[in-house]
Amino acid sequence: MLLLKLLKLLMFKKGDFMKTQKLRLNDQSGFTLVELMIVVAIIGVLSAVAVPNFKKYQAKAKTSEAKVQLAAAYTAQQAFFGDFGIYHTCLSYMGYEPINEFNSRYYAIGFGGDANGIDTDDTGAHGHAVNSGLLASACPATTVVTTATSRTTTSPAAGAAGTANYPGNKGMGGESVNTWALASAAFAGYTSIGTQSTSTQVFQMAAAGNISSDKICNTTTAQACSILTMDQDKVIMNVVTGY
Repeated sequence: MLLLKLLKLLMFKKGDFMKTQKLRLNDQSGFTLVELMIVVAIIGVLSAVAVPNFKKYQAKAKTSEAKVQLAAAYTAQQAFFGDFGIYHTCLSYMGYEPINEFNSRYYAIGFGGDANGIDTDDTGAHGHAVNSGLLASACPATTVVTTATSRTTTSPAAGAAGTANYPGNKGMGGESVNTWALASAAFAGYTSIGTQSTSTQVFQMAAAGNISSDKICNTTTAQACSILTMDQDKVIMNVVTGY
């Protein structure tokens, strides 16, 4: 009896399934043109909002590179200050020399040509630093800014003792910050160093880079670069977003 009941149940389910399939085959309903147009319009609106925001998120993520590099340079500055009692622009002499990363960096890092003013008096801050063992030829009081543009550059030599900035070679739209002219223009007004007398033991270095295809910076539009700064108190400021 139990077996018979099971067979009847299976036969009922099978017949019910076949009827359902027949109903589906006979169903001619679908999407109307208006419904399809509404879907396309919704996708278009979402794309118009999402794509620009996604590009901004991408660009913003790239700024983490600048923060890491500035933090590393800051650490070198503080170690240098501990040894000689002054801050300076000679980053390579301090031990900050990211020349191997030239082709993988969006940002130029360091000081521009406007960063000068170390006390040149032999009895001043620089003189005391020299007495403490500072190599004056590597870190001159006049803070001559030299640039390492690549590992093979000869003017100045890559990794020269007085190197004050390291341009990057990655960019957007064929533009990067791999030339001294662009790096100098981008850094203008954002990098500085105090005379290092008692009341002016300060510095401000910068990072500048091309990180967005919407705001390309070059030698004529340097202020379109993404520019971040860091000072002696490790305060980072995003002065130009660049995206």
